[in-house]
Amino acid sequence: MSIKNNSLVEIAMERIKQHIADNHMQPGDKFLSEGELTDQLQVSRTVIREALRSLGSLGIIEVRKGGGVYVSASDFESIKRILRHHYEVHGAKIKELVEIRKIIELGALRLIIEKDMDVDADRLEDINKNYRDAISKGEDTKRHDQLFHQHIMKEADNQTFYNFADVIHDYFSLVKINLIQDTDALLKSYQEHDALISALKDKKLAEAHRIMSEHFEPIFQFIRQMEVQTDDGSN
Repeated sequence: MSIKNNSLVEIAMERIKQHIADNHMQPGDKFLSEGELTDQLQVSRTVIREALRSLGSLGIIEVRKGGGVYVSASDFESIKRILRHHYEVHGAKIKELVEIRKIIELGALRLIIEKDMDVDADRLEDINKNYRDAISKGEDTKRHDQLFHQHIMKEADNQTFYNFADVIHDYFSLVKINLIQDTDALLKSYQEHDALISALKDKKLAEAHRIMSEHFEPIFQFIRQMEVQTDDGSN
């Protein structure tokens, strides 16, 4: 039985999306040309064009006339614009944002372990070492902490999940949280990173969730203090 043309288009669409995910392509990255896709997928140029047209309508890729094929930034950038507008008009409840981030990061740990994935522990350890060095030198540690958590998201190997996490992180970054931690607190954070790496390598989900929950506790304590100050008018 021959495969119908529309089935070939659907297969081509799935393989194109998989290629984007497997190569961790980001919005704005240049994609394979029509000719390269035709050779790689072994289908006609008509099928490729229809697949690209459909993916373009979904906001996944963008075909620029005379300029090639690119991973589209439209979907998630539009969500970010909506959230930014919402923040400017309505503000944001910090506690709710932190709760969402915690849920997302716990979900990433579950995906990694339940999919039985081998994490790039060396990369995580390198990031955490840089975090430790920044603590020792009294430098700003926020960037290293952010990189660590972003890399955990990448390890989940789910591009859509990572993109949504990135959207939430962008919204979260609009809120300025002046969380000042002393050296002991920062070293505890570093040790929690190290314990998370071990739990991921050993595929211990309950342990990883426990550590991540403890890791978020200082910011929840900070929020509770803010709420108390607001309630008694001392802020």
